[in-house]
Amino acid sequence: MDDRKAPSANIPEIIVTADKFAKSIQDTPIAVSVVQGDRIAENGSTKIDDVLKNEAAVTVQGAARGFIVSIRGLGLSLPPQMGQGAVSTNYDGAYSSRAENGSVGFYDLARVEVLRGPQSTLYGRNSVGGVVNVISKDPQIGVTEGYLSGEVGNYSLFHGEGAINVPLGKTLALRAAGAGITRDGYMSNGHDDNKSYAGRAKLLWEPGDAVRVMLGVEHTALRGQGPGAVPIANILAGNRDTTDVSVGFQRINYWKYWADISADIGPGTLRLIPSYQRTSGVSLGAFGGSLGYAFDPKLTRQEQVEVRYSSQAGSPVEWNLGFYHYKNHNVQQTISGACQDTEGNYVIPAPGYNSVPDGLPPGPAPAGGCIAADLAPAESYEAEIRNSQTDGLFGQVTIPLGSRLRAIAGLRYTWEKITGANDDSTDFTGPIATLKDKHFDYRLGLEADIASTTKAYATVASGYRQGGYGFGLVPFEPEKMTSYEVGLKNRFAGGNMQLNLTGFYYDYKSFQLTIANFAVSPAQLYVPTMPAREYGVEAETQIAVGSRGRFNGSVTWLDSRLDGIDGFYVGLPFPNSPTWSVKMGYEQGFDLGGVVLTPRGDLRFASSSIVYPEDHAINDRDPSAQNDWVSSDISIRAEFGGAFSLVAYVKNVNDAMIKQSHFFGYAQLAAPRTYGMTATYRF
Repeated sequence: MDDRKAPSANIPEIIVTADKFAKSIQDTPIAVSVVQGDRIAENGSTKIDDVLKNEAAVTVQGAARGFIVSIRGLGLSLPPQMGQGAVSTNYDGAYSSRAENGSVGFYDLARVEVLRGPQSTLYGRNSVGGVVNVISKDPQIGVTEGYLSGEVGNYSLFHGEGAINVPLGKTLALRAAGAGITRDGYMSNGHDDNKSYAGRAKLLWEPGDAVRVMLGVEHTALRGQGPGAVPIANILAGNRDTTDVSVGFQRINYWKYWADISADIGPGTLRLIPSYQRTSGVSLGAFGGSLGYAFDPKLTRQEQVEVRYSSQAGSPVEWNLGFYHYKNHNVQQTISGACQDTEGNYVIPAPGYNSVPDGLPPGPAPAGGCIAADLAPAESYEAEIRNSQTDGLFGQVTIPLGSRLRAIAGLRYTWEKITGANDDSTDFTGPIATLKDKHFDYRLGLEADIASTTKAYATVASGYRQGGYGFGLVPFEPEKMTSYEVGLKNRFAGGNMQLNLTGFYYDYKSFQLTIANFAVSPAQLYVPTMPAREYGVEAETQIAVGSRGRFNGSVTWLDSRLDGIDGFYVGLPFPNSPTWSVKMGYEQGFDLGGVVLTPRGDLRFASSSIVYPEDHAINDRDPSAQNDWVSSDISIRAEFGGAFSLVAYVKNVNDAMIKQSHFFGYAQLAAPRTYGMTATYRF
């Protein structure tokens, strides 16, 4: 007997915690979208670029290792030893500065929330562009359940993940999850592969209704050859072949320990979220014409704690008061000066020696130009150390001004400090001067119930991204901006249609632009700041078509402009900010008695943009130009009685070559056409 129930025709309500309270996404006065965890698992999405590719106004940039999220064109990041990006990425409530976390770890998730626009009062600095909250599934007391999932595909893909929830008495529960993946590289030299594994365990204790204690531990290991890049000339010729040599490996290990403790005290709930993260690793890899051998990072240690006292559910006045502390200790160190030449030869000298000729800019050496290992001169490769500390006090309140109107007011005071040392003999040496800063962030707004199913909001908010030091110890200023945003959230047709509209204007007092100068040796990375502005409009919709049909779509229009500095970069758009971005998908289920078949198609379009700032007019063959592109996915899901499902898919059906970054003649590309199948069993 088939005991499955036909789904409701209504679009299901989605609960988010974007503003630190659990509420419907339609009642949250923020432009926010959600990717549900079950769909992530079924689609075999193991990396953040695959998870977020259908979300409005979101692009994912390639980094030297991992991925960096860009929202509304904001997100171009700095190396970890210099600073952080404009989008705050949080995993189970803890901010992470490392891009590697976006490469693996998307298993056993409850959901991924994407908040668009500055969120500085509640999330702090480095959330100028928005926030991505990755939320894993919590243990459930009194329930034994879990799942197993396996995936196979082209590029010799084998991927498995699973989780189990085990009750340990009436007040305790444990949830353990793990994932592993092995896939050959997309590059002709074997790079851009994925060989990694991860595990997570969460223990929940609920001694009563008023107290909740969660303890967690997580480990991620990245292996394989690491990232790769393709020469621009080959991309223009229509192929993905790289000229980099095939030698390479990476061994990156990440550990996280955290707790989430809450207790109802008086009129509110006190919540404590401490965490400790540690990343270390070594890599040898050919990337963008150069061959690097380094501890990258030798050590990154992140310590943070958030203490928050907030109103309880149902309170007529919604309020949050809190304190935040964050420390980051980052150490990078070159092991030796490895070298490759234009003919594919390479030299990896002993640690502490340099085979790269003096004055050679990044890129391959001339044929036969690498210094032989036994002739390589000694080089002092000392550690480059950066320490940063952030402390903040914050509060936000929503006050009713009547039965249909509410006022929002938030304030955050932050004080920051950056210290460290730069002892590498190939760069400026010695301890760096301490940088200190103090600043206020604010959020003011109104939200109104226009009708029972229509809500509007308007906000004015500030955004801030910390300053720091570029290569060569040239300090750069913080990024500061003011955002003006209005939004309208609607449900129509008895809950069968949802339409959300957003308009915004960003006024930048100082916009950080990352500029590399590889024409000098050692290479320099500068971060000039300049006035800028951006405005845009977003429309998102979901439509239920009968009981098993679903359409989703979004349209984003952006107009951005840099005011420039010293006559350079005047009038250029922000990197990764296409004027038009359209994303849509449709699925239709068919109940065939013993099985429900659901074919689905997704289509994405983006107009031309740049992936790296240039100080000249951009044409369609410029290395930094990403021309108009279209990409599509197709899949079919088969569900057997609710416990077992199969999904067959083809991603990037038309094999579009989409640049994610540009490194002086080389670019990272999004994944090519891939196909495969996932099988999931839930118990």
